[in-house]
Amino acid sequence: MKSKARSYFDQKMTAEINVTNLVDVMLVLLIIFILVAPVLEQGISVELPKISDQKMKLPESMTLSIGKEGEVFLGDKAFTLTELRSKLETVAQSDPETAIIVRADKEIRYETLVQVLDQVRGAGLTKLGMATQVK
Repeated sequence: MKSKARSYFDQKMTAEINVTNLVDVMLVLLIIFILVAPVLEQGISVELPKISDQKMKLPESMTLSIGKEGEVFLGDKAFTLTELRSKLETVAQSDPETAIIVRADKEIRYETLVQVLDQVRGAGLTKLGMATQVK
């Protein structure tokens, strides 16, 4: 019967590096670097001017939708092109900074879109945006 001490010495010694501890240390250093890097890139220290506590007045916006068949809606109410022009003129008189967001169906004719945009421009509204979708 062999003793335990003897069987221990009979095993071959291997000269390999255990990298588990090294990987643990490197992951901790990586996490620390990720957390500290944004703080180091602050840049030049600048004292910003102070203003009053009031919020900025954002311009009002209205949604102008054009359906597949060329029907025109301002908000949720349908308009003809002449009715649209008079409504937009009223809006422009009350607040000329009103922004118009155009939501047009992709199937409409180009001519219809140009006619609607002409009514917006003719009413005196210059802030115009086109709603789109991200692919």
